[in-house]
Amino acid sequence: MNSVKILHCADVHIGAAESSLGTLAESRRAETLITFEKIISLAKEQNVDILLIAGDLFNSNNIEKSFVDRVFECMASIPDVKIVYASGNHDPLNADSPFKKYSLPSNLYVIDTKDHCIEFKDLNTRVYGKSFKEVYMQGEPVFSIKPDTSFINLMCIHGELRSDLGSDYNSITSDFIKSSGMDYIALGHVHKRTEVSKLGDSFIAYCGCPEGQGFDELGEKGIYLGEISKDNCSLEFVPVCKRMHLCENVDISGLATSNEIAEQILNYLKEKYPDTYADNLYKIILVGSIDDGVRLSLAEITTRLNDSVYFAKLRDKTEIKLDYETLSKENTLKGVFVKNMLTKIESAKENEKEQLLYALNIGIKAFSGEVHYDEA
Repeated sequence: MNSVKILHCADVHIGAAESSLGTLAESRRAETLITFEKIISLAKEQNVDILLIAGDLFNSNNIEKSFVDRVFECMASIPDVKIVYASGNHDPLNADSPFKKYSLPSNLYVIDTKDHCIEFKDLNTRVYGKSFKEVYMQGEPVFSIKPDTSFINLMCIHGELRSDLGSDYNSITSDFIKSSGMDYIALGHVHKRTEVSKLGDSFIAYCGCPEGQGFDELGEKGIYLGEISKDNCSLEFVPVCKRMHLCENVDISGLATSNEIAEQILNYLKEKYPDTYADNLYKIILVGSIDDGVRLSLAEITTRLNDSVYFAKLRDKTEIKLDYETLSKENTLKGVFVKNMLTKIESAKENEKEQLLYALNIGIKAFSGEVHYDEA
């Protein structure tokens, strides 16, 4: 066989819960499993030879058996696909691991905690790797099993790409990659996808997580799918996430009521995400200038939005239209505050002025009792 068709996924974190979602947290938790089911279906539809899962399939080893049963049932449903799993730091391969405690599907191959090579003669392919045994994996990434160049050589491994050995999560250095002799290294651990790149003779990539778990994991999430041969790597990113986490700035200048503001936000989202706007999770940052008399009710605006989208939370970064020079001449506590802040802003360095202007704006809102605990 001159090439092998693979699907590379990692960091599914089945069982993870976004506690900040409140009543939605449990249903969102179930969606990580649903997304894995989608990955399995994709592997079947695309006639994949090998499904590589580079760690953290489960969010922890303390996972309900019902989740494990469903995962293994899904794997068994594609018997013609060889599934190779390397455990990560969230689900290390120890006595508590579901991969140790329960019967495994016959097409699932779990990489050992010592240097390991799995050979598929019918595919002329070998898969190398090393699983986490505990939460941390330290030390020099030296692989003792040398590749056979007559095979297509793949590696499935969870770890952190870096220039030194200082990681607690399996340092993977460029020197290790260049000397590995691998045709492709399927990486897990980093939730942000990287483009497929080449170091030495080895192609490498993080596919990222298939489902974001917070607003530090924005945008489309998915897997890599394609063919690997001895001299070529042809992988395509395929989005599989049920929902995206998105952060958007929405200008509400000139608006005064919660209804108007909610409509402005929804129109913005519908225009930018016409097919999926209702399905996503949004962090909306309100920007622009509002009149001094306008009192924003973030709670009301959020309630209106959540009638139309899956989840939204708001942050107020608007500015109040004020004549600060006139206000600074008032013989009031607010006037004294504005005068002192304007003096600081005038003498500040350019890179400090934006932060001081924000502090001035927050201070003005505080005099009206509008500041929320997480705005400062």
